[in-house]
Amino acid sequence: MRRRSSLLPACVAALLVCEGAYAGKYCGDPVEGGKSTAATQEEALSAAQQWWSSRAGSLGRGYENWDNAEDQALECSQDAKAQFHCRASARPCLPEGTLPDNLPKLDM
Repeated sequence: MRRRSSLLPACVAALLVCEGAYAGKYCGDPVEGGKSTAATQEEALSAAQQWWSSRAGSLGRGYENWDNAEDQALECSQDAKAQFHCRASARPCLPEGTLPDNLPKLDM
């Protein structure tokens, strides 16, 4: 017969080490928004970031915040009709110290 009480401290210690070792941001793979078009570059940039946020948010709550993203890139151009076209891409990240909701559960 195995004594479960002797395993409990080791399990608790393992959980504390895992939680204590986690620092920084948890980021997903790069996400690219679609190309946004507007009369001004400011409007096109804003629309591109919103499009990116919508796609990044599909990973789960918390990923949609552009300010938390890593490797941010905004590309803009202007066409012959003076319309601005912008695209946003970045790695969506959760706020620092936040773990994703969909981490695998440990079977203890």
